[in-house]
Amino acid sequence: MGAGVSMAFSYSMRPADTGHLRLPEKPARRGRIQRLIETAERFGMLRAVRPLHDRLQASLTVLAYHRVMPTDALGAYPFDPELISATPRQFEWQMEYIRRYLKPVSLKDVIAHLDGERRLPAGAVAVTFDDGFADTYRYAFPSLKRYAIPATIFVATGYVDSGKPFWFELAAFLLYRVEPHSLRIEGDTHSYPCGPSVRERAQSLRQVQDVLKAMPNERRIAIVSDWLQRYSAQIEHGASEHSRPISWAQVQEMAASGIEFGSHTVTHPNLTQLGDAELEWELVESRRVLEQHLQATVCTLAYPIGTQSAFDARVIAASQRAGYRLGLSYISGANPLAAIDRFALRRHGIGLGTTAHYFRALTSLPAWID
Repeated sequence: MGAGVSMAFSYSMRPADTGHLRLPEKPARRGRIQRLIETAERFGMLRAVRPLHDRLQASLTVLAYHRVMPTDALGAYPFDPELISATPRQFEWQMEYIRRYLKPVSLKDVIAHLDGERRLPAGAVAVTFDDGFADTYRYAFPSLKRYAIPATIFVATGYVDSGKPFWFELAAFLLYRVEPHSLRIEGDTHSYPCGPSVRERAQSLRQVQDVLKAMPNERRIAIVSDWLQRYSAQIEHGASEHSRPISWAQVQEMAASGIEFGSHTVTHPNLTQLGDAELEWELVESRRVLEQHLQATVCTLAYPIGTQSAFDARVIAASQRAGYRLGLSYISGANPLAAIDRFALRRHGIGLGTTAHYFRALTSLPAWID
């Protein structure tokens, strides 16, 4: 069942006449709650209540990253800027802070805690990455080694060593480059992008991603492949360097240095939209391939997309049958040490707008911040 990722293409598309997508020079606008938390942290108020927090609800914090890469040298970025979790400088500071003030733990430690073999300490923080971008190796790995952070990287095995951007990155690439109203999805009355501006293209990207994520895997792959074929004349070599998946050599080098790897399936589908046979194949095949390359047992899984609609009781049962012992969502929140949900661990997503004050607050009082 399944054939991995078979979309064939080169990568760089000429920007539309409407201009380049430029990353914001300042962090994204923050919400009122985040600003209040940052202010409280700035004046030392959170440090005073940390002991109370730990007595009431000691928690495991799991941080979720996608990409770590510089933004100042890109100028025009051809993919989805919201997947950039941190610049190398931000990530370096965050890892130094975790090592100095918190208790970094591995997901193996979490499993041992759940098995009753040892207890996680107060201030436990686990660092995770989704998808498996090459910039995780280039920019994040040096900091992880420097501060001995036992991170886990969840890879979609069908993309490893392929040199091909992930399907959701290709959708972003097209939506930021093609002329307005060029892309259509059968059964959807809208056409995309809805307008020429960056704001309109970004809005269209979110809409298209929601549509693609909610459909059966084969149909999604067929749609993106059709778009790539139709626009192949506008595609040039080059931009793949901005969105290249990790290689098996890089996976093995990081694993040899203590980085853990888990499954993010083969093709990164919405698991709830798969039939039973395809669901089993995505879970079993990704684990088999990882174990073959790592020569080690793989027992952790991060559900692609990770929202409440992307995994359910059927997906969890299939994950257990496939041999996984831990399942991670992308639902925001902390995990109380006394009641960790083994197959629905919550994670805090980190983004470019995560300031130092908010990061300190988030990791100090995880149970009180969603």
